Amino acid sequence: MTINHLMIKQIKKLALIFLLFSFVATGTNSFAQRKTKGEPEPLTQFQVNQRKELFMNAAKERILGNYRESERLYRAVLEIDPNHDASMYELARIYLAVNRPADAALLLERANIINPDNEWYLQLLADVYKQTYQIDKLIATQERLVKIYPDKIDYKLDLSLIYVISGDVKKAIAVLDEIEDMIGKTEEISLQKQRLYLSSNKPKQALAEIEALVNAYPENLRYLQILAETYLETGQEAKALEIYARVKEIDPENPYIHISMADLYKKQGQEAQAIEELKLGFANPFLNVDTKIQVLLTFFTFEEFYNTKKEILLELTKILAGAHPDNHRALAVYGEMLYRNQDYEAALEIIDQVIEKDESAYSIWEQKLFIENEIRQSETVLATSNRMIDLFPMQPLAYLFNGFANYQMKNYDAARRSLENGVNLVVDNDFLEAQFYSTLGDVYNRLKDFRKSDESYEKALKLKPDDAFVLNNYAYYLTLRMENLTRAREMAARANELMPDKPSFEDTYGWVLYKMGEYAEAEKWIKKAIDHDTENSPVLLEHYGDVLYKLGNKTEALIYWKKAAENNKDAETSEFLDKKISTGTIHE
Repeated sequence: MTINHLMIKQIKKLALIFLLFSFVATGTNSFAQRKTKGEPEPLTQFQVNQRKELFMNAAKERILGNYRESERLYRAVLEIDPNHDASMYELARIYLAVNRPADAALLLERANIINPDNEWYLQLLADVYKQTYQIDKLIATQERLVKIYPDKIDYKLDLSLIYVISGDVKKAIAVLDEIEDMIGKTEEISLQKQRLYLSSNKPKQALAEIEALVNAYPENLRYLQILAETYLETGQEAKALEIYARVKEIDPENPYIHISMADLYKKQGQEAQAIEELKLGFANPFLNVDTKIQVLLTFFTFEEFYNTKKEILLELTKILAGAHPDNHRALAVYGEMLYRNQDYEAALEIIDQVIEKDESAYSIWEQKLFIENEIRQSETVLATSNRMIDLFPMQPLAYLFNGFANYQMKNYDAARRSLENGVNLVVDNDFLEAQFYSTLGDVYNRLKDFRKSDESYEKALKLKPDDAFVLNNYAYYLTLRMENLTRAREMAARANELMPDKPSFEDTYGWVLYKMGEYAEAEKWIKKAIDHDTENSPVLLEHYGDVLYKLGNKTEALIYWKKAAENNKDAETSEFLDKKISTGTIHE
């Protein structure tokens, strides 16, 4: 038979615990030896032995987690000895474990009457009163602990906090003063008193506390900064600035002082000085990157961050990246600000530096994708999205951009595969899912799978009914197929309501009207599209020639067809354009 060493250790542990409980139950303070007013006669030796055995068994069951059996045994002890305070205490602990604080309180109050100076009883009773929100009783119990054990600082700290909770700030401060008399000036106590004085609208006393702390520890510059902050809280900005200047003079490399001064200058409306202090703070390599990024997010408003102060933020993030050249978060923030300032090539250089150091940050790859897509680098978007799919196969965005890039490069089947795979990865993101389906609608149309194209557009519109691009594209492709023109007209009209003055949308609506035979109205809309177009779109020019022809203006129609042919670099026009020009008649 093998020996279970863990079991032997457990037996030894239990034996030690039983020995301790035996001492508690039968020591010099045992109630068998007490005789107080109202108590029963002293216990017989048999009862003492019985009580001891029951108490030890109860303790064992409690340790094993058998609370019900343990409760029964402790109650049996109390039947033999109604004044056995140790059993009352242990039974109260069980009641607390099973969420019966009121019953625990009754037992502890009895135990405390029998043994009023027992520290453990008073501690647990205070905890029970705290749980049951009996503030008056809690105060009385904590005051007794402090009185019996005046050298224990923790009891005084707890009492001060209880006074604060009860709203008696004066008594709370008095207790803290007692602690200071015992241990001298400390940061914890001074700051607690400062907060209490400020909450009581006593700014002079609050300042006096921090000034005393500074005098006690003149070499600690952090206390000087706390003093400056206290001056700020009490509306004394000039004095705060004096203290900050003093800290700056003593320790010019202090990582926080420039940020504090920037905040103060900002409050005073001195923006130029505030920015200069921020620059100095951001150039300090000892101020960590996370703090600097947090400053960026809190110092500037949303409007300033994204619009009005972009150049200042670009300069600050450049300084940030220079101070932390190996930190990918610092570089990424700089890259983001370059992107927002439309310096796309420089932004890509920074992002590529980050990726070269660490390929594992998905957010950086995502940033790279957006920038490459912004500058219409289809080949690099394709390469980047392919790498992202390898590194992060469960992230749907890479599949969407991969589909975009393949679509733009006319790799329609590859685009379809990426989009079909990616849409299945989207979870609880209607916007992203709609983007997948709208792009699939375009791709299926190119593949001439018109049923799936229409189904995809319908799914996209169900998720995002007012997506102007989906409404426009769907309407245009229906028109080319001469299918459901009434629906196409409604969607094209809605797209123009959502995004007015957009040439391609105006052309779509005009083309639907053309296909429905409403040539005069069609001419107005396609002319609008040409007026708003800055790129001489050959499609718009050809469409306008067609509608002019239908209106009987054949000479001008020919002029627009020829313009369309001159600008037809990517073969965007219809297959009949050359025949229209050569014959001077319309072909459809």
